[in-house]
Amino acid sequence: MNRHNNLIGNRQRYGLLAALALVSLTPSLTLAACPNPGQWWQEEQPLTNSDLLSTAAQQQVVLLGEQHDEIAHHRWQLHTLAGLHALRDDMVIGLEMLPRSAQPALDAWVADELDVATLLEQTQWDETWGFDSALYMPILEFARMAQIPLIALNITPDLRQRLVNDGWSSVPAEERHTISPPKPASAAYRLRLTEVFNQHAMGDAPDALEHFIQAQLTWDTAMAQRLAEATEGGALAVGLMGLGHVTYNEGVAYQLNALGVNDTVSLLPWQMSDCTLPDPTLADAVYILADD
Repeated sequence: MNRHNNLIGNRQRYGLLAALALVSLTPSLTLAACPNPGQWWQEEQPLTNSDLLSTAAQQQVVLLGEQHDEIAHHRWQLHTLAGLHALRDDMVIGLEMLPRSAQPALDAWVADELDVATLLEQTQWDETWGFDSALYMPILEFARMAQIPLIALNITPDLRQRLVNDGWSSVPAEERHTISPPKPASAAYRLRLTEVFNQHAMGDAPDALEHFIQAQLTWDTAMAQRLAEATEGGALAVGLMGLGHVTYNEGVAYQLNALGVNDTVSLLPWQMSDCTLPDPTLADAVYILADD
């Protein structure tokens, strides 16, 4: 139980808190007419589903952000995945939730060789991710029904810690899945991550902030490299991941660009409150959800 709690604590420290805080720091704008739930918005203008999805389907990578424990976000992801797959038969779905060691189990799941309990056991879902698997099962069931490959995007916490603490050169390429060192964070991303760090008790050691930033960059680049690999055969790679890896195109999209993958679109759900939309640069488009 203690090991499980530590893993969840590390995930929250470097993932969920960062995602929530990044969004809480997001500037917003009040509109004269409120957007309606079910609409896509881009640059302060509504878009039709057909326009948005047809554009997204022509990219190499689509990033769908989420707040991990928000069921409405996962419903939106499922509907968006279905819309994209209607336009692109050659599509794969990438999951932040699982490390590369889970890939055989994902392959067996899509091949209809595992039941739900065995999938969760073989991927060590509770220990690895910790958020309720029921939030994700409709997406996983859709992938199996439609025979869409699922790919594990992440790396283990142990490997991430080695890369951050010991340095990339100290970890042999084959032990880090040949992942390249990340491109240094932009000034804006460093500032945003620093604000997140300062908002939460993440340690007061002199190098704690730098470790936090490097952990986030390691996470970003690991997922970016796996998505880039998935596009090599021409498939559309759709990545499901926390908001903090998607916002402002400073996380995974930034690392994808460094890897030569330039045709990327970032999409986020947005729950309306007081008739406001986020800063238009938060994502390439946002989908309006009803305010709970």
